[in-house]
Amino acid sequence: MSTALRVGLVGAGPWAGMATAPLLAAGPATTLTAVWARRPDAAQELAARHGAVAAGSIEDLLARCDAVALAVPPDVQADLAVRAARAGRHLLLEKPLATSVAAAEALADAADEAGVVSQLCLTNRWSTAVRTLLEEAAGTTVDAATTSFVSGAALPGSPFATPWRTAGSALLDVGPHTLDLLVALAGPVERVGAATGPAGAVLVTTRHAGGAAGSVLLSTTTPGARGPLRAEVLTDAGRLVLADPSAERPDVVGGAMVADFAAAVAAGVSPALDVHSGVRLQRLLAAVARSLSEGTAVPVPTSQETR
Repeated sequence: MSTALRVGLVGAGPWAGMATAPLLAAGPATTLTAVWARRPDAAQELAARHGAVAAGSIEDLLARCDAVALAVPPDVQADLAVRAARAGRHLLLEKPLATSVAAAEALADAADEAGVVSQLCLTNRWSTAVRTLLEEAAGTTVDAATTSFVSGAALPGSPFATPWRTAGSALLDVGPHTLDLLVALAGPVERVGAATGPAGAVLVTTRHAGGAAGSVLLSTTTPGARGPLRAEVLTDAGRLVLADPSAERPDVVGGAMVADFAAAVAAGVSPALDVHSGVRLQRLLAAVARSLSEGTAVPVPTSQETR
């Protein structure tokens, strides 16, 4: 792009301060123009740190940018992203999109109606390790795949022990990363079963459309654990294992993600990991939650079955 994409940031919490704002402000593909949050003092501090303006309202923020990045809880994102889309602003969205399938679908509808570009921040997809694994698995027949992310991020004292993360256990927080990679490796999920441990760990088993078996292990309440994302795939070409993605610099991986978003906006075409990818993940998350509630395996609904 000849001119950096002007992005406004909604949110001034831990993730906005540690990741989203620095990435947008670093450029060269983007520039952080404004920050708005429900806590004006937090927005002012974060904006000043990155040479941006603290917007007085969401409308003020929208007037100062061409695209909006959201770093807020999923229920808040679902509402504010619809407002941004209706104002014609492109969307850099966090995972999960929302806390319900209906809200996620409403957001996708709003983005489609407005014709704005959307991209989902599944940051691991921009790591060399994940891209290499997906390239190695492409063209093979997958027999089984497993992914996991285990950390202590929701334990007391962690900056990420925020209400929406602790209430949703690990499923809403790291579930999108692990489930997205599992689907990318083994194909669409047709049926899921899930169970939780006494400290909140979640174990998911999956049956995929192509016949592959899968599993996911999630925890954000394991003392001393810090990830990273892990994956193993059994194929007709042999066993494939994900290299450690945390060995890569987060600013480089995140910078590639942000640059791709700016390029997508310039081209006027959403990437594959767009709001509709987020809706499919939301349906899968909902199916896992239903399995946890009912104590049995359940089908994953299609778009027609949720409308």
